[in-house]
Amino acid sequence: MTETKIAISTPGDTRTEPLKPKGTTLGRGPDCDIVIDHSSVSRLHARIYQDPFGRWIIEDLDSRNGVIVDGQRIKAHAITPGSKIFVSCFTLSLLEESGRETSPGTSIRNRISVVDKGAGESIISHKKSQTAILSPARMQHLNELTATLLKLSSPAELYSQACLRLAGMLNTLVVIVRLPCPPRPLPDSPNILACHFGGKETTNEILQKTSLNLSKRVLDAIRSDATPVMASSEPSSKEELMLTVIDTQRPHLVFSARVNNLGDTVDALYVDILESKTPFELFDFIEAVARQINFIQKNLLFIELEKKEKELREANTQLKEKDRIKDEYVSRVTHDIKGHLAAIQSCLYVAASKSSGTLNEKQSDFLDRSIDRTTQLTTFVKELLNLTEMRLSGQMKMEEFSLPDSISNALDTVSQKAKDKSITVSSNVDKSIGQINGDEFSINEMITNLLFNAIKYTPEGKTIHLEAACDEDHVRIDITDTGIGIPADELPNVFDEFFRATNARKIEGDGTGLGLSIVKQIVERHGGTISVQSEEGQGTTFTVTLPGNS
Repeated sequence: MTETKIAISTPGDTRTEPLKPKGTTLGRGPDCDIVIDHSSVSRLHARIYQDPFGRWIIEDLDSRNGVIVDGQRIKAHAITPGSKIFVSCFTLSLLEESGRETSPGTSIRNRISVVDKGAGESIISHKKSQTAILSPARMQHLNELTATLLKLSSPAELYSQACLRLAGMLNTLVVIVRLPCPPRPLPDSPNILACHFGGKETTNEILQKTSLNLSKRVLDAIRSDATPVMASSEPSSKEELMLTVIDTQRPHLVFSARVNNLGDTVDALYVDILESKTPFELFDFIEAVARQINFIQKNLLFIELEKKEKELREANTQLKEKDRIKDEYVSRVTHDIKGHLAAIQSCLYVAASKSSGTLNEKQSDFLDRSIDRTTQLTTFVKELLNLTEMRLSGQMKMEEFSLPDSISNALDTVSQKAKDKSITVSSNVDKSIGQINGDEFSINEMITNLLFNAIKYTPEGKTIHLEAACDEDHVRIDITDTGIGIPADELPNVFDEFFRATNARKIEGDGTGLGLSIVKQIVERHGGTISVQSEEGQGTTFTVTLPGNS
C-alpha cells in the first residue's frame, strides 16, 4: 500500500510525518497531530485530509498567517506530491512511498512510466450504439465484483479493491490512473491511484522481463474524450517501448475507460491483457466494471456527505443551544445591572438637586461626571438587553400600524437633539404609504436609532434627510446625512456588534457599538433588508426596505 507523508522543512532542519486520510491537524500545542512550533504559527493552523476521490486537501483553520500555495493565501486547496505549501517559515510538501511487497496483487505503481509507441499502436474508440449484453459467466463476475465493492464503507478503499478484484479475475495488470485534463501536459510519471497484477508470477519476476509502461496515446485519448478506447500493439524486437508487462513476443491489447471526472482531472481504468486471451466481449465487461465503479463511488460519496451533513447539523444545534444559554445569562445579568443602575441614578439625582445639602464646586463637578457616566452605562445596558431579548424571543408580535405615524414620532423624538446642533432634519414621506404589518415599537426604535446616529456624526449646521416611498411590494426608507462618513474598508463591519468606525471613535468616545446591530436585527425580523453607502468626509445613507401591506 502507498503511505503518504508530509515533509516539513525549515532553514536548518527537515523531517517527515505520516498523514491520516481522515485528517491530520498541524500547528502548535497538544491538540495538533503534527507540531510545528513557532511563535507565528497558530495553535490550530491547518488540516490535511483525503477527500472521497483520493485527493489530498489542505484546509486553513482560520489561522493567523494563513496557508500559502503558489504565492496565494488559500482557504482549501487540493495538493499533489511534490507541490510546495508554506506556513509561516515552514515549507511543506507531500511524499508518497509505495509498499515493498512482491506477492501477486501487490502495489507496483512506483515502477510504471508513460511511453509513446507512435505508429506502433492502433487506437480505436469502443463506442456502441446500444448497451452490450454480457454472457452469463461475465454477468456473474460483474455481480460478484459489484457485491464486493458495495460492502465497502470508505470511498478511499474503492479503487484499490476494484483493481485487486479485477486483476484477479483477468489475470493481468489493472491500473486506475489520475490524469490532468487538457491543455495541461501529461506527466512522465503518472499519478497512479491503484495498481494490481493478478498473475502467478511475483512482481520481481515480472520486472526482470520487462518494464511496466502505460501508453501515452491511450491516456491522451481517454483524458480528451469520455468514450472508452482500445489499443493494440505489435511485437517489437528493436524497442523496449512496450504496452505489455509479461513478455515481448506476444501482442497485447489495452482497454481504458473513465471511472470519474473531477473537472480538472480524470480518473481512468487501464487494463493491459494478452490479445490471445481477449475476446472482444471482454471489453464490454470491463466497460461495465468502469460504470459500476463510478456508480459505487458516487453512492459512497453521497453517504459520506450525508454523514458530514449530520455531524454539521448536530454541531450547529449544540452551538445554537450554547448561544441561547449565553443570551439568557446575559439577559439575566443585564436585568440585574439595570436595576442597580436605576437605584444609583436616583441617588445621584437627589444629590445633584442639593436637597441633601450644599455641594462645593469640586463635589458638584464629580457628581456631574458620575451622572454622565451612569447615563452612558444605562444606555449601554438598555441596548444590550434589547439585543439579547430580541435573540431570545425569536418572534415579534406583528400587527398593522401606520408607518407614516411611526416616522413622524421618530422625527419628533430627535428634533430637540437636532436643534441643539443646529442641524436641519427634513423628510418626504410618500402619501401612498399607509399601514404595514410589524411591531410598531421596534420599527419606531429602528428609525429613531438611525436618526440619532446621523445627528451624532453630522457636524453643526449640516443637514439630514429622510425619504420614504413605495418600491413595488416593499417600502423603502433612506436616511441620508452630511456627516463624517465611514471609511471604505470598514463599511462591511458597521452592523457587527460592538463595532465602531475609527473616525467615529475619535469624535464620540463613549458609544456602545450596539445600535446598528439592533437596527439590523429589527429589520431582518420584519423580513426586510438594510444596506449602507458612505463616503468618508461626505456623508452616509442607510437604506431600509420593509415588506409592504399588499
